[in-house]
Amino acid sequence: MTATATTSTEPLIVRRARESEYAAVGELTYRGFGHHLPAADQPDSERLNLLVDAEARADAGTLLVAEDVRTGKLVGTITVLLHGSPLARQAEPGEAEVRLLAVLPEARRQGLGRLLLEHSVQLAARNGARSVVLDTGVDNLGSQELYRQFGFIRRPDREKPRPAPKVQLVVYTLDLAG
Repeated sequence: MTATATTSTEPLIVRRARESEYAAVGELTYRGFGHHLPAADQPDSERLNLLVDAEARADAGTLLVAEDVRTGKLVGTITVLLHGSPLARQAEPGEAEVRLLAVLPEARRQGLGRLLLEHSVQLAARNGARSVVLDTGVDNLGSQELYRQFGFIRRPDREKPRPAPKVQLVVYTLDLAG
């Protein structure tokens, strides 16, 4: 997948993660999913590895970060994967998949999730994707609202039952042709 140019929306820039930042991006992802909170459910080893192994995500697709330019701190991340990527679980031919959108709790409610989605969709379009797909937990209502506001459409026809204790996923797509 081609690299993305650094773009700025003061006081944030969205850019490709640097190798030297992979550990920080892994920690950001873990915290963005709330696993650091007292009494939070902890992910199984497979999920934990996916959250913290930012290098694997960068190798499998494009790992984007949002940086607060005032502090130099990374405050958000998202991964863009093309169909056929080993980490894509929903992408079909002609689709890009976004995974692991995470924003630090203290950076939420500032439009950062939307900004990361915008950059991901633009990157997918530049790489020839006709649509973008994503999934999220059935109980993750806040994220689902963000995706609907962005124009994603829920696709129950693409949702597959998952065995307990796995969380049931809901699938959304965004048509890039329109």
